[in-house]
Amino acid sequence: MTTVDAALNSQVKALADSFVESGRQIGIQVCVYRHGEKIVETVAGRMGPEDPRPMQPDTLINAFSVTKGVASTAIHILVDRGQIDLDAPVARYWPKFGQHGKDRVTVRQAMSHQVGLYAMRRPFKPEHASDWDAGIRYMEDGVPAWEPGTATGYHAFTWAWIVGGIVQGATGRHIKDVIREEIAEPLGVADEFYVGIPDGVEDRLATLDVTALGQNALVPPEHAMFDAMPPDMWPYFNTMEVRKACVPSGNGHFSARAVARMYAALANGGEIDGVRLLSSAQIADAQKLVTAEPDRVIIAPIRKASGYFLGGVTDGIHGPMGPCETTFGHPGAGGAVAFADPVNGLGIAVIHNKMANEGPGQGTSLEICDLVRRELGATC
Repeated sequence: MTTVDAALNSQVKALADSFVESGRQIGIQVCVYRHGEKIVETVAGRMGPEDPRPMQPDTLINAFSVTKGVASTAIHILVDRGQIDLDAPVARYWPKFGQHGKDRVTVRQAMSHQVGLYAMRRPFKPEHASDWDAGIRYMEDGVPAWEPGTATGYHAFTWAWIVGGIVQGATGRHIKDVIREEIAEPLGVADEFYVGIPDGVEDRLATLDVTALGQNALVPPEHAMFDAMPPDMWPYFNTMEVRKACVPSGNGHFSARAVARMYAALANGGEIDGVRLLSSAQIADAQKLVTAEPDRVIIAPIRKASGYFLGGVTDGIHGPMGPCETTFGHPGAGGAVAFADPVNGLGIAVIHNKMANEGPGQGTSLEICDLVRRELGATC
Protein backbone atom coordinates (compact mmCIF):
# COMPACT_ATOMS: atom_id res chain seq x y z
CA MET A 1 0.00 0.00 0.00
CA THR A 2 1.00 3.62 -0.46
CA THR A 3 0.05 6.28 2.05
CA VAL A 4 2.60 8.98 1.41
CA ASP A 5 3.22 11.31 4.33
CA ALA A 6 3.19 14.58 2.39
CA ALA A 7 4.95 16.63 5.05
CA LEU A 8 7.73 14.12 5.60
CA ASN A 9 8.08 13.49 1.89
CA SER A 10 8.54 17.24 1.33
CA GLN A 11 11.18 17.44 4.05
CA VAL A 12 13.13 14.53 2.59
CA LYS A 13 12.82 15.98 -0.90
CA ALA A 14 14.12 19.35 0.28
CA LEU A 15 17.10 17.73 1.99
CA ALA A 16 17.91 15.62 -1.08
CA ASP A 17 17.65 18.70 -3.31
CA SER A 18 20.03 20.56 -1.02
CA PHE A 19 22.62 17.78 -1.38
CA VAL A 20 22.45 18.09 -5.16
CA GLU A 21 22.59 21.89 -5.10
CA SER A 22 25.65 21.86 -2.83
CA GLY A 23 27.45 19.27 -4.95
CA ARG A 24 27.48 16.60 -2.25
CA GLN A 25 25.34 14.43 -4.51
CA ILE A 26 24.54 14.19 -8.22
CA GLY A 27 21.40 12.07 -8.17
CA ILE A 28 19.56 10.40 -5.32
CA GLN A 29 16.53 8.19 -4.65
CA VAL A 30 14.86 7.73 -1.26
CA CYS A 31 12.06 5.41 -0.26
CA VAL A 32 10.63 4.69 3.19
CA TYR A 33 7.99 2.20 4.26
CA ARG A 34 6.40 2.07 7.71
CA HIS A 35 4.33 -0.90 8.87
CA GLY A 36 4.06 -2.10 5.29
CA GLU A 37 2.92 1.22 3.80
CA LYS A 38 5.05 3.47 1.60
CA ILE A 39 5.29 6.87 3.28
CA VAL A 40 8.21 8.48 1.40
CA GLU A 41 9.24 8.20 -2.24
CA THR A 42 11.30 10.96 -3.78
CA VAL A 43 14.18 11.61 -6.16
CA ALA A 44 16.53 14.50 -6.81
CA GLY A 45 19.25 15.44 -9.25
CA ARG A 46 20.32 13.83 -12.48
CA MET A 47 21.36 10.40 -13.74
CA GLY A 48 25.10 10.95 -13.96
CA PRO A 49 28.04 13.36 -13.91
CA GLU A 50 27.72 13.85 -17.67
CA ASP A 51 24.10 12.72 -17.99
CA PRO A 52 21.68 15.65 -17.58
CA ARG A 53 18.54 13.51 -17.59
CA PRO A 54 16.57 13.88 -14.34
CA MET A 55 16.78 11.03 -11.88
CA GLN A 56 13.61 8.92 -12.04
CA PRO A 57 11.98 6.59 -9.49
CA ASP A 58 12.78 3.61 -11.76
CA THR A 59 16.35 4.63 -12.58
CA LEU A 60 18.70 1.71 -11.93
CA ILE A 61 21.68 2.59 -9.76
CA ASN A 62 24.57 0.32 -8.81
CA ALA A 63 24.22 0.26 -5.02
CA PHE A 64 27.43 -1.71 -4.44
CA SER A 65 27.26 -3.74 -1.21
CA VAL A 66 23.62 -2.96 -0.60
CA THR A 67 23.54 -6.05 -2.83
CA LYS A 68 24.90 -8.14 0.06
CA GLY A 69 21.72 -7.50 2.00
CA VAL A 70 19.65 -8.73 -0.95
CA ALA A 71 21.80 -11.86 -1.34
CA SER A 72 21.62 -12.45 2.41
CA THR A 73 17.83 -12.38 2.21
CA ALA A 74 17.98 -15.02 -0.52
CA ILE A 75 20.13 -17.23 1.71
CA HIS A 76 17.82 -16.75 4.70
CA ILE A 77 14.84 -17.73 2.54
CA LEU A 78 16.61 -21.01 1.74
CA VAL A 79 17.47 -21.50 5.41
CA ASP A 80 13.83 -20.95 6.30
CA ARG A 81 12.90 -23.74 3.88
CA GLY A 82 15.41 -26.16 5.35
CA GLN A 83 17.66 -26.19 2.29
CA ILE A 84 20.63 -24.59 4.07
CA ASP A 85 21.76 -24.81 7.69
CA LEU A 86 23.70 -21.73 8.79
CA ASP A 87 25.70 -23.76 11.31
CA ALA A 88 26.63 -26.55 8.90
CA PRO A 89 30.02 -26.62 7.18
CA VAL A 90 30.07 -24.97 3.78
CA ALA A 91 31.74 -28.14 2.53
CA ARG A 92 28.53 -30.09 3.19
CA TYR A 93 27.01 -28.27 0.22
CA TRP A 94 30.19 -27.50 -1.69
CA PRO A 95 32.83 -30.19 -1.09
CA LYS A 96 35.59 -28.56 -3.17
CA PHE A 97 35.43 -25.50 -0.92
CA GLY A 98 36.79 -27.62 1.94
CA GLN A 99 40.37 -27.58 0.61
CA HIS A 100 43.28 -25.84 2.37
CA GLY A 101 41.87 -25.87 5.89
CA LYS A 102 38.39 -24.65 4.95
CA ASP A 103 36.60 -27.93 5.70
CA ARG A 104 35.12 -26.75 9.01
CA VAL A 105 34.07 -23.24 7.97
CA THR A 106 30.35 -22.85 8.66
CA VAL A 107 27.87 -21.02 6.47
CA ARG A 108 27.36 -18.51 9.26
CA GLN A 109 31.10 -17.83 9.51
CA ALA A 110 31.34 -17.48 5.74
CA MET A 111 28.47 -15.00 5.62
CA SER A 112 30.03 -12.92 8.42
CA HIS A 113 33.39 -12.53 6.66
CA GLN A 114 35.40 -14.92 8.83
CA VAL A 115 36.92 -17.17 6.15
CA GLY A 116 40.01 -15.11 5.30
CA LEU A 117 39.54 -15.16 1.50
CA TYR A 118 39.06 -11.42 1.06
CA ALA A 119 41.88 -10.78 -1.45
CA MET A 120 41.11 -10.23 -5.13
CA ARG A 121 43.34 -11.19 -8.02
CA ARG A 122 45.50 -8.29 -9.12
CA PRO A 123 45.75 -6.31 -11.27
CA PHE A 124 41.99 -6.18 -11.57
CA LYS A 125 40.47 -7.20 -14.90
CA PRO A 126 36.77 -6.99 -15.77
CA GLU A 127 36.64 -10.73 -16.40
CA HIS A 128 37.32 -11.16 -12.68
CA ALA A 129 33.73 -9.98 -12.28
CA SER A 130 32.14 -11.56 -15.33
CA ASP A 131 33.63 -15.08 -15.19
CA TRP A 132 31.46 -16.73 -12.54
CA ASP A 133 33.00 -20.18 -12.78
CA ALA A 134 36.51 -18.78 -12.40
CA GLY A 135 35.40 -16.96 -9.25
CA ILE A 136 33.99 -20.17 -7.79
CA ARG A 137 37.29 -21.98 -8.51
CA TYR A 138 39.21 -19.07 -6.96
CA MET A 139 37.36 -19.65 -3.69
CA GLU A 140 37.83 -23.42 -3.88
CA ASP A 141 41.56 -23.05 -4.37
CA GLY A 142 41.94 -20.16 -1.92
CA VAL A 143 44.16 -20.40 1.14
CA PRO A 144 42.76 -18.43 4.11
CA ALA A 145 44.74 -15.47 5.41
CA TRP A 146 43.95 -16.63 8.96
CA GLU A 147 42.45 -19.66 10.62
CA PRO A 148 38.78 -19.40 9.66
CA GLY A 149 36.58 -18.33 12.53
CA THR A 150 39.36 -16.61 14.48
CA ALA A 151 39.08 -13.17 12.84
CA THR A 152 36.85 -11.16 10.54
CA GLY A 153 37.80 -9.10 7.50
CA TYR A 154 35.41 -7.71 4.94
CA HIS A 155 35.19 -9.90 1.83
CA ALA A 156 34.10 -6.95 -0.27
CA PHE A 157 34.04 -8.70 -3.66
CA THR A 158 34.87 -12.36 -3.01
CA TRP A 159 31.81 -12.80 -0.76
CA ALA A 160 29.89 -13.04 -4.06
CA TRP A 161 31.38 -16.39 -4.96
CA ILE A 162 31.29 -17.73 -1.42
CA VAL A 163 27.53 -17.25 -1.03
CA GLY A 164 26.93 -18.10 -4.66
CA GLY A 165 28.80 -21.37 -4.30
CA ILE A 166 26.82 -22.26 -1.19
CA VAL A 167 23.50 -21.65 -2.95
CA GLN A 168 24.55 -23.59 -6.05
CA GLY A 169 25.75 -26.52 -4.03
CA ALA A 170 22.71 -26.65 -1.76
CA THR A 171 19.99 -26.14 -4.37
CA GLY A 172 21.43 -26.53 -7.86
CA ARG A 173 20.19 -23.01 -8.61
CA HIS A 174 22.17 -19.89 -9.44
CA ILE A 175 21.84 -17.24 -6.75
CA LYS A 176 20.82 -14.74 -9.44
CA ASP A 177 17.77 -16.89 -10.16
CA VAL A 178 16.96 -17.28 -6.47
CA ILE A 179 17.02 -13.50 -6.00
CA ARG A 180 14.75 -12.96 -8.99
CA GLU A 181 12.32 -15.82 -8.35
CA GLU A 182 12.07 -15.67 -4.55
CA ILE A 183 12.36 -11.91 -3.90
CA ALA A 184 11.96 -9.65 -6.94
CA GLU A 185 9.07 -11.38 -8.69
CA PRO A 186 6.90 -12.08 -5.62
CA LEU A 187 7.31 -8.47 -4.49
CA GLY A 188 6.40 -7.12 -7.94
CA VAL A 189 9.70 -5.27 -8.40
CA ALA A 190 11.44 -7.53 -10.93
CA ASP A 191 12.02 -4.70 -13.42
CA GLU A 192 13.89 -2.62 -10.83
CA PHE A 193 15.85 -5.33 -9.02
CA TYR A 194 18.82 -6.86 -10.84
CA VAL A 195 22.05 -8.54 -9.81
CA GLY A 196 23.53 -8.44 -13.27
CA ILE A 197 21.44 -6.34 -15.64
CA PRO A 198 19.66 -7.86 -18.66
CA ASP A 199 19.64 -6.39 -22.14
CA GLY A 200 17.04 -3.70 -22.67
CA VAL A 201 17.44 -1.56 -19.54
CA GLU A 202 20.45 0.45 -20.66
CA ASP A 203 18.52 3.72 -20.99
CA ARG A 204 17.52 3.52 -17.31
CA LEU A 205 21.07 3.17 -15.98
CA ALA A 206 22.57 5.86 -13.78
CA THR A 207 26.28 6.56 -14.17
CA LEU A 208 28.45 6.58 -11.06
CA ASP A 209 30.87 9.28 -10.03
CA VAL A 210 33.48 6.86 -8.73
CA THR A 211 35.90 7.36 -5.84
CA ALA A 212 38.11 4.47 -4.77
CA LEU A 213 37.65 3.49 -1.14
CA GLY A 214 40.62 4.51 0.99
CA GLN A 215 41.73 7.04 -1.63
CA ASN A 216 41.59 9.93 0.82
CA ALA A 217 42.47 7.95 3.93
CA LEU A 218 45.84 7.45 5.57
CA VAL A 219 45.95 3.78 4.63
CA PRO A 220 49.26 2.26 3.49
CA PRO A 221 49.14 0.80 -0.04
CA GLU A 222 50.00 -2.69 1.23
CA HIS A 223 46.97 -2.79 3.56
CA ALA A 224 44.39 -5.56 3.27
CA MET A 225 41.79 -2.95 2.27
CA PHE A 226 43.42 -2.65 -1.13
CA ASP A 227 43.70 -6.42 -1.54
CA ALA A 228 39.95 -6.72 -0.95
CA MET A 229 39.07 -3.61 -2.98
CA PRO A 230 41.84 -2.88 -5.51
CA PRO A 231 41.89 0.83 -6.43
CA ASP A 232 41.99 0.00 -10.14
CA MET A 233 38.70 -1.93 -9.81
CA TRP A 234 36.28 0.93 -9.25
CA PRO A 235 36.03 2.58 -12.72
CA TYR A 236 34.94 -0.73 -14.24
CA PHE A 237 31.62 -0.59 -12.39
CA ASN A 238 30.37 1.81 -15.08
CA THR A 239 31.21 -0.66 -17.86
CA MET A 240 28.63 -2.96 -19.41
CA GLU A 241 30.76 -6.06 -18.80
CA VAL A 242 30.66 -5.55 -15.05
CA ARG A 243 27.08 -4.25 -15.00
CA LYS A 244 25.91 -7.45 -16.73
CA ALA A 245 27.95 -9.76 -14.52
CA CYS A 246 26.38 -11.43 -11.50
CA VAL A 247 28.25 -10.12 -8.47
CA PRO A 248 25.95 -10.63 -5.47
CA SER A 249 28.44 -8.87 -3.24
CA GLY A 250 28.44 -5.58 -5.07
CA ASN A 251 26.84 -4.87 -8.43
CA GLY A 252 23.12 -4.95 -7.75
CA HIS A 253 21.31 -2.40 -9.88
CA PHE A 254 18.21 -1.35 -8.02
CA SER A 255 15.78 1.45 -7.49
CA ALA A 256 15.44 2.62 -3.91
CA ARG A 257 11.75 1.83 -3.92
CA ALA A 258 12.40 -1.79 -4.93
CA VAL A 259 14.95 -2.47 -2.19
CA ALA A 260 12.88 -0.58 0.39
CA ARG A 261 9.96 -2.87 -0.41
CA MET A 262 12.05 -5.93 0.40
CA TYR A 263 13.10 -4.46 3.72
CA ALA A 264 9.55 -3.29 4.38
CA ALA A 265 8.53 -6.94 4.39
CA LEU A 266 11.39 -7.86 6.73
CA ALA A 267 10.46 -5.00 9.09
CA ASN A 268 6.83 -6.09 9.03
CA GLY A 269 7.17 -9.60 10.39
CA GLY A 270 8.47 -10.96 7.07
CA GLU A 271 5.39 -10.14 5.00
CA ILE A 272 3.99 -7.32 2.88
CA ASP A 273 0.71 -7.19 0.93
CA GLY A 274 0.18 -10.91 1.38
CA VAL A 275 3.68 -11.88 0.20
CA ARG A 276 5.83 -13.59 2.83
CA LEU A 277 9.61 -13.62 2.45
CA LEU A 278 10.72 -14.91 5.87
CA SER A 279 9.21 -16.37 9.01
CA SER A 280 9.42 -14.39 12.24
CA ALA A 281 11.85 -17.00 13.58
CA GLN A 282 14.18 -16.52 10.62
CA ILE A 283 14.04 -12.75 11.00
CA ALA A 284 15.15 -13.20 14.61
CA ASP A 285 18.11 -15.24 13.35
CA ALA A 286 18.91 -12.56 10.77
CA GLN A 287 19.18 -10.04 13.63
CA LYS A 288 21.53 -12.22 15.67
CA LEU A 289 24.98 -10.73 16.28
CA VAL A 290 27.73 -13.05 15.05
CA THR A 291 30.81 -10.88 15.54
CA ALA A 292 31.64 -7.31 16.50
CA GLU A 293 35.39 -7.73 16.37
CA PRO A 294 37.56 -5.11 14.64
CA ASP A 295 37.49 -5.77 10.91
CA ARG A 296 40.93 -6.43 9.45
CA VAL A 297 40.00 -4.95 6.07
CA ILE A 298 37.82 -1.97 6.99
CA ILE A 299 39.93 -1.11 10.06
CA ALA A 300 36.96 -0.67 12.39
CA PRO A 301 34.64 -2.81 14.48
CA ILE A 302 31.46 -3.71 12.62
CA ARG A 303 28.44 -5.44 14.11
CA LYS A 304 27.91 -8.33 11.72
CA ALA A 305 25.05 -10.80 11.58
CA SER A 306 24.74 -13.69 9.11
CA GLY A 307 25.20 -11.66 5.94
CA TYR A 308 23.69 -8.42 7.19
CA PHE A 309 25.29 -5.60 9.14
CA LEU A 310 23.49 -4.47 12.27
CA GLY A 311 22.56 -1.07 13.65
CA GLY A 312 23.83 0.17 16.98
CA VAL A 313 26.23 2.63 18.52
CA THR A 314 30.03 2.25 18.27
CA ASP A 315 32.33 4.71 20.01
CA GLY A 316 29.33 6.95 20.62
CA ILE A 317 28.36 7.12 16.93
CA HIS A 318 25.58 5.47 14.96
CA GLY A 319 25.51 5.09 11.20
CA PRO A 320 22.62 5.42 8.74
CA MET A 321 20.96 2.28 10.09
CA GLY A 322 20.57 4.05 13.41
CA PRO A 323 21.12 3.20 17.06
CA CYS A 324 18.78 0.19 17.34
CA GLU A 325 20.85 -2.99 17.61
CA THR A 326 18.11 -5.10 16.03
CA THR A 327 18.11 -3.10 12.79
CA PHE A 328 19.64 -5.12 9.94
CA GLY A 329 20.58 -4.39 6.36
CA HIS A 330 23.68 -3.36 4.47
CA PRO A 331 25.48 -0.21 3.34
CA GLY A 332 27.21 0.17 0.00
CA ALA A 333 30.51 1.75 -0.98
CA GLY A 334 30.16 5.48 -1.28
CA GLY A 335 27.24 5.80 1.12
CA ALA A 336 24.15 3.99 -0.20
CA VAL A 337 22.20 2.04 2.42
CA ALA A 338 19.09 -0.10 2.81
CA PHE A 339 17.75 -1.76 5.95
CA ALA A 340 14.88 -3.01 8.07
CA ASP A 341 14.15 -1.54 11.49
CA PRO A 342 11.56 -3.95 12.91
CA VAL A 343 11.28 -2.06 16.21
CA ASN A 344 9.81 0.90 14.36
CA GLY A 345 8.40 -0.98 11.38
CA LEU A 346 10.67 0.85 8.94
CA GLY A 347 12.07 -0.29 5.62
CA ILE A 348 14.40 2.37 4.21
CA ALA A 349 16.59 2.67 1.11
CA VAL A 350 18.79 5.59 0.07
CA ILE A 351 20.69 5.08 -3.19
CA HIS A 352 22.73 7.64 -5.12
CA ASN A 353 25.27 7.93 -7.90
CA LYS A 354 28.07 9.97 -6.37
CA MET A 355 30.37 7.95 -4.16
CA ALA A 356 31.02 10.07 -1.09
CA ASN A 357 33.29 8.29 1.36
CA GLU A 358 32.54 10.46 4.36
CA GLY A 359 33.69 9.59 7.87
CA PRO A 360 31.85 8.00 10.81
CA GLY A 361 28.86 10.04 11.90
CA GLN A 362 28.75 11.86 8.56
CA GLY A 363 27.12 11.44 5.17
CA THR A 364 24.04 12.26 3.15
CA SER A 365 22.39 8.89 3.82
CA LEU A 366 22.85 9.33 7.56
CA GLU A 367 21.29 12.79 7.44
CA ILE A 368 18.27 11.52 5.50
CA CYS A 369 17.75 8.51 7.76
CA ASP A 370 18.15 10.61 10.92
CA LEU A 371 15.59 13.09 9.56
CA VAL A 372 13.10 10.27 8.96
CA ARG A 373 13.64 8.76 12.42
CA ARG A 374 13.39 12.13 14.12
CA GLU A 375 10.19 13.16 12.36
CA LEU A 376 8.56 9.80 13.01
CA GLY A 377 9.68 9.67 16.63
CA ALA A 378 11.45 6.35 15.95
CA THR A 379 13.33 5.12 19.00
CA CYS A 380 14.82 1.86 20.22
